[in-house]
Amino acid sequence: MPTKPSPAQRANQITYFLKGDLKNLQVAYLRAGAKLATIRDEKLYRALGHASLEEYAEKRLGMRRAALYRYLQIYDWAKKAHPGWLAKHPKGFIPELYDAYGLKWFEDRLADEHVDAQTRKELEALRAKALSGKLTQRELDEFRHRGKKRHDTIGAVAASLRASRRRAAAVPGFPPEALRRLDEALDLLKSASGALARAVALGNPRGIRLSAIRRGTSIRIYSRKESIRKKSIDRRRRARDR
Repeated sequence: MPTKPSPAQRANQITYFLKGDLKNLQVAYLRAGAKLATIRDEKLYRALGHASLEEYAEKRLGMRRAALYRYLQIYDWAKKAHPGWLAKHPKGFIPELYDAYGLKWFEDRLADEHVDAQTRKELEALRAKALSGKLTQRELDEFRHRGKKRHDTIGAVAASLRASRRRAAAVPGFPPEALRRLDEALDLLKSASGALARAVALGNPRGIRLSAIRRGTSIRIYSRKESIRKKSIDRRRRARDR
């Protein structure tokens, strides 16, 4: 008669299979993105009578346009920046979809050549934490606060220099070369200010922003429309519970 496994043996066995299940969840969005990319690249949606990829996704998969391009965007980025995630049996940590969006955001910001050395150092540290799944909303908020202070300081210096430039231009005989150097300095400050503003805005032109479910937890990301919808649902739920 077989020996009944001990609680520790059962716990280890369940944990082993649980890790596999969780890994499958982590890579599911990448596999879905790969299949969507195949449909897109080979225009296979036409074979099913659809005029566009968006129509195919809506009618065949019940997937809205925003979700469709979220999967495709992350897949295309991962294929280029993290091809190891797409291996048949990937190893190491792979972030969930919304955390991957956050990681992509950090890497996009790091690609900006105008990001100053201090901000770049902080972004690289945050990126490393995001890659390990240890980045929290609190750390992100602290980064934003520090960046905003530096951005405000650069803005104040630029405002002072612009005022000096106006006064200099009004001085008869002021050297044109000196005015040109002042303009160059203002251009440099403008570039640095813009790069820093992008680095602390925590969003892109489409309105993606980081938003944690609760303080201290891993990051999730919502589009602006999703955030507004979520807030509206929360308000209705609170009103109903009163």
